[in-house]
Amino acid sequence: MAVARVRLNLNLGAVNDIGMDEARRHVLDMTRATLNRSNVLTPVRFGNLRAHNDMRLWETGLVAYGEVFNNVRYAAAVHNGADPRVIEAKPRAGGRQGALRFKAGGRYIYRKRINWPGTRPRPWLTTAMIQVAPQYGFEIVDI
Repeated sequence: MAVARVRLNLNLGAVNDIGMDEARRHVLDMTRATLNRSNVLTPVRFGNLRAHNDMRLWETGLVAYGEVFNNVRYAAAVHNGADPRVIEAKPRAGGRQGALRFKAGGRYIYRKRINWPGTRPRPWLTTAMIQVAPQYGFEIVDI
């Protein structure tokens, strides 16, 4: 029986380019799908949170990254929830105690401090990622 020998020389740069093209494509698809799903899941009161969901892609060496985020000032408090706390009025000019004013039952109420109950978490970004990842062959290993 004759044995044929073949020597294969790989161009590692070309192999890496092909691999990175595939990685970029998969990460882009997954990130875009997560953004779309997060837009559906975003809690809506006035639409500001939903309008500010965004995504970013970047590479470092031979690794492709995708990120879905929301930079609205209060997005983290809605996503992660907020602990209960006491809210106190700031002092006014001259050192006098200020007051908190809010409307309840059609009339204004003034208080020096209130016990705010906090808010429950509504993790729309995490939920979107968990729902979309398996469809694209990704596995969530840590949240």
